[in-house]
Amino acid sequence: DGKKFKAVQLGGPSGGCVPASLLDTPVDYESLAATGAIVGSGGMVVVDEDTCMVDLARFFLDFTQKESCGKCVPCRLGTKRMLETLDRIIDGEGREGDVELLEELGRYILDGSLCALGGTAPNPVLTTIKYFRDEYEAHIREKRCPAGKCKSLITYYIDAEACTGCTLCAKKCPTQCITGEKKQPHVIDADECIKCDTCRQVCKFDAVKVRSGVEQAAACADGAEV
Repeated sequence: DGKKFKAVQLGGPSGGCVPASLLDTPVDYESLAATGAIVGSGGMVVVDEDTCMVDLARFFLDFTQKESCGKCVPCRLGTKRMLETLDRIIDGEGREGDVELLEELGRYILDGSLCALGGTAPNPVLTTIKYFRDEYEAHIREKRCPAGKCKSLITYYIDAEACTGCTLCAKKCPTQCITGEKKQPHVIDADECIKCDTCRQVCKFDAVKVRSGVEQAAACADGAEV
């Protein structure tokens, strides 16, 4: 589909994310361990440029946190605190020091957990910080999701020059928040939009766009129609 390869997640839910720059890494225990990943279950998940690495790390940590038996404090509370921090970052409420906090908690869990689950649970977070730290910083400092996936950090709008007024997006919108006359540029009501991405998926003219971060804030400040 023409999307750019971004990373591969190896080893199951508690595996690590290896960037495109390390794509030639041999798939053996020692080589993967050097990258921060593991062989684990042997699973491989390939992601492209449309994947938010912060959200991906949160997805896998959410699974392992729920699987924690709760016997040891590092795994029981450490993974919970990491998950809370990731939720805050994704919701646009991240603050300076959160990345360092995640790293500290991750090391604490790795060193103090009693079983292999806790001993590997932080891997998705630690490896995404290691290789995609800029995405974490964009979420925290700029309130921007580079991949345009974190709903609290994005706004959908229609490019009036690209829109042909075919009405397909309006017909498919589950909240009916898209208005406009046939063969005329349409408009999205940002207050009613649930950011389901349906409009962007069905548009055949690439007219539905996503704003994030500074661009989003500037548009709102100017009172621009979205």
